[in-house]
Amino acid sequence: MNSARDRILARVRSAATGAHPSADRDAQAASRLARPPSGPAPHQASSHGSARVTRFMNKLASVDGTLSRVPDLASLPGSLAHELRNRNLPAAIRTGTDPMFRDLDWGAIEPSVGPGRMEEPATLSRAEFGLAELGTLVLASGPDNPVTLTFLGETHFVVLREADIRAGFEDFWASWRERGLDPRTINMVTGPSRSADIGQTLQLGAHGPVALHVFLLED
Repeated sequence: MNSARDRILARVRSAATGAHPSADRDAQAASRLARPPSGPAPHQASSHGSARVTRFMNKLASVDGTLSRVPDLASLPGSLAHELRNRNLPAAIRTGTDPMFRDLDWGAIEPSVGPGRMEEPATLSRAEFGLAELGTLVLASGPDNPVTLTFLGETHFVVLREADIRAGFEDFWASWRERGLDPRTINMVTGPSRSADIGQTLQLGAHGPVALHVFLLED
């Protein structure tokens, strides 16, 4: 037993001290960070083109999220106003400082800017990416899109560009690194808040918004 243990420890010491010079290890680490190896992707995370968009929409619907397609950014306020009316919500929206929303003509909607508040009926965020694999939205925290907009308020509206839908986690992380994003927090949202902790009865809005609606920008 001692002989086997000694052989194992000798190999460990050899690998740690002399087998790979520090310069080589640093180069290997830099190469791996620059070109991370990709593992096998499941079939549901390998969709392409229109099938990817369709899968995202179907998966979102399966988790009680809703979606409307918007041809361009200028059409967003009109689509938002339509959704607010249909949900019997006041014509008001809370956003962060995202440049996407800065110069929009909100019409009859009263916008306000800042972090989310408990009494907020409706909030609006922009998602960096969507994942077709699960119908998941990926949001980066910061003044542009405060985390509190994601979790406070009755209804959470999210804008997502169709071009930012990725098949699954594998290609999403590659795109994230390419975009150079480095927020304090990444929030992955799959449908509205829900819980079945009490009596095993599913309740929406248990720990956050009772409804999630995505505006899918086609431009």
